[in-house]
Amino acid sequence: MKRSVLILSLAAFVLSSNAQVLKSNLLNGYKQGDKLEKATYNKADAPIKIDTWCEAFSSQTDKNAGSPITGQELSYEGYTEKGVSIKIGELPENVKGSRFSVYSISEKNDYCRGTLYLSFLANFSSVASSRLGDFIALSPVHTGGNLRARVYVGKIDDEHIRFGTNLLRVNAESFKSHALNKTHLLVLKLDYKKNEVSLFVDPALTAEEPQPDVVAKGDEDNNKLKGGIRSISFRNRDDLTGNVGNFRFSSSWAGVIAQ
Repeated sequence: MKRSVLILSLAAFVLSSNAQVLKSNLLNGYKQGDKLEKATYNKADAPIKIDTWCEAFSSQTDKNAGSPITGQELSYEGYTEKGVSIKIGELPENVKGSRFSVYSISEKNDYCRGTLYLSFLANFSSVASSRLGDFIALSPVHTGGNLRARVYVGKIDDEHIRFGTNLLRVNAESFKSHALNKTHLLVLKLDYKKNEVSLFVDPALTAEEPQPDVVAKGDEDNNKLKGGIRSISFRNRDDLTGNVGNFRFSSSWAGVIAQ
């Protein structure tokens, strides 16, 4: 009897955790070497292409840059998301700067309260600048732009990097050292009630949520976390080289660690 109760309890926990995973397997159907983008947003209010990677709308996009390409598989012990990644940094020689791609998840305010978590893997072989540069963000616009919370990376030395985040104009950076050429698990957390954005770097995947590495705390004036998240933004940059992928969008820490 006790064993049956335990099995049922475990099953209920798994179902509950999985229900808190809002989006996963964002590169399903891709193989290594495929173009990431399936379409282009030519205007800010273009109809949504739900659950699809697209070229973000921007009047400043260099059309010669082309779509990012999918790359090698990444993995992290204990983290369930598998599959190919997105290559970052492989822009044509004549293209400088950066280019945005977006994965559109909603055209409404479906994700605008409580907590939201974006977890993903990143492996960098080169980071050119000691100044923090963003490469992943969450946006309240399904075509991209007006970024709410970003993940930054910067160079410490030839073998080490550091990460940071922000909430609009409030920045929070960590000076903890992390290795290049190593796959890192990054978890970006939005807490609407506390009005803050947190970043976890290589956190322990335990049932209890660990302490974040950095927290960007907003205010009631110009840096308030409001509005729904409608897209995940990827910024391909000429000063970074590596791979990013294995995304999961969840409403709780249980969703992050769900199997």
